[in-house]
Parts: sequence; C-alpha cells; structure tokens
Amino acid sequence: MKRGRADTSDPHLLEALSATDLIQSWQQDFGVDVAHLFDGIDQIELRADADTGRLDFLPRILGDAAFYQALRRFKWYHPDRKLEHVHAATRVQPGDLVLDIGAGNGDFAAYLTDADYIGLEQDPAAVQTARERGRDLRPDMMADWLQSKDFRSADLVTAFQVLEHVDDPNAFLTEMAQCLTPEGRMMVGVPDADSYVSRVPDLMLNAPPHHVSWWTEAALRKTLAKAGLHVVEVTRFPVEPWEYQLWWMAKFSGWMGARERRFGASLRLRKIIAFCLSWPLQWLAPPKQARGSTLLIEARKAGG
Repeated sequence: MKRGRADTSDPHLLEALSATDLIQSWQQDFGVDVAHLFDGIDQIELRADADTGRLDFLPRILGDAAFYQALRRFKWYHPDRKLEHVHAATRVQPGDLVLDIGAGNGDFAAYLTDADYIGLEQDPAAVQTARERGRDLRPDMMADWLQSKDFRSADLVTAFQVLEHVDDPNAFLTEMAQCLTPEGRMMVGVPDADSYVSRVPDLMLNAPPHHVSWWTEAALRKTLAKAGLHVVEVTRFPVEPWEYQLWWMAKFSGWMGARERRFGASLRLRKIIAFCLSWPLQWLAPPKQARGSTLLIEARKAGG
C-alpha cells in the first residue's frame, strides 16, 4: 500500500500534493530526477503544525547529496552576496568562534575578520570546495560535533537557509543551542512564508524534496521558545539581486488572479507565463519598498 493518503476532514490539512506532479515539475523546471526520493509515496500533505503554526510537508521527503549537487550547478543557488551574511557579520566580535551549520561552501567566512570560523556541512562536494578556499569545514552532523574531541562552545551559531530543509526542526534548534556559550547568540535565516515567495505558483524550490517546512516570524518565535531560546532581534531585507526574477514572477502571477492551490499541474501554464514575462526583468530591481524573501532572527538562551 502506498503511503501519503490525505484525510480531507483534517482542519490542519491545507493542501494535498501529487508526488507525480512534483516529480514531473522538478524534471521540467530544473532537469533534476527526484523520482527515487518519492518511492512508495503518491501524495504529500501540506499541514499546519497545531503548536507553532509552521507549515510542514508530510511525510518529509529530504533531498540527498545527488539532489543538492544537481542544484549547485546553477550559479544562482549560491549567490556571491547575501544581505543576511552581511548583517550577521556585524554581530561578530574579534576573537569570537563562529559555528556555521549547513555551511554550504563556507561563504559566510568571507565576511568575517579576526574571528575563528568552523562550518558543518553534509555535502562532500561543498566541503571540498570550501577547503580548497582555505575554509574550515567539517563533514559532521551537529550531534557528532557536540561529541567531538574538537568541540568548543561558539559565541555565534548560524544557520542560513537551512531550517526549512531539516527533518526535525525542534531537535535541530535544540542542538544549535547546545553549541552556544552561555552568553552566545544564535542567528537563523529562513525564507519568509509571509513574503512574495509563497505566492509564486508551483515553485519547486519551495517544495519537497527541497523545502520541507515553511516559516513565518510567529512560527519561528514559537519553535525557538520550545528550544529554550528567546528572540532579541528580527531583521528583514529588501529584494536582493538573486531573487529579482522570483519577485517579478509572484507579481505577474498575482495579476493573473486568485488561485485555490499552491502546487499542481493546474498551475503549470500560469507558472510558464509568469516565468516568461519575468525573464526580461530579472536584472530590474523591484520598488525600494518591496520586501525580500529572507527572514533573519537572532536569539539567545533563556536568561542569557
């Protein structure tokens, strides 16, 4: 029997996604074969978590190393400059130890001076690239790092655009807190589900096996609190160059009228039209007041 059948009477069920549609869209949009990741599953449910309001795609289908290596061939997947990196670097003091979780190529290290940097990353290709650039990346999970003979508590622990990819967000944030010094700071950046990004039709980058959860400020605050952390600052950014086209896609899609679903074959034509109309505008900045997709929250341990 295949897993993933939806109970449409469940008030927390927002949408049921066809695995076949997801597989086809990933292949058509990015040339990435994800069929093996959905083996035995015919439907994914987008559900609202009753405690936090976070939106989860269940069952969670996580991308493997081959999936992320396929995405990394696109230059836009790791933009040269991100405002969350620029902002977070202002929180680093000389002599601080920075632990960067899900560090990718270790790009955050380029923004730091007079600080020690360690990155944890599961993609072997990314670790190799970072080491070739002289950055200290370890192919460790946080649980392994916490038990490592090299472990040191960090003054700043970061996770930029990582939380939406993990299987257990509560455990992930709890482990981040365990990596901190008593007075340390934690910075978590996520795509903001209250921004334009949730309005782009059938956006595979915002779907499994890439994103397995959607976050708002309220949901992230509540989840951090469950991990024993309190929020000290919330930062949002304008639309950055790497997301110009996505912003225009959302704008054009909105002009095409309301839609009942977020994903599915019925949105294919709308997505194609929005993509084509936005293509000539991918280098045009949106209005200055336009809000980008990144939400960055700084937190400390309760009592810290």
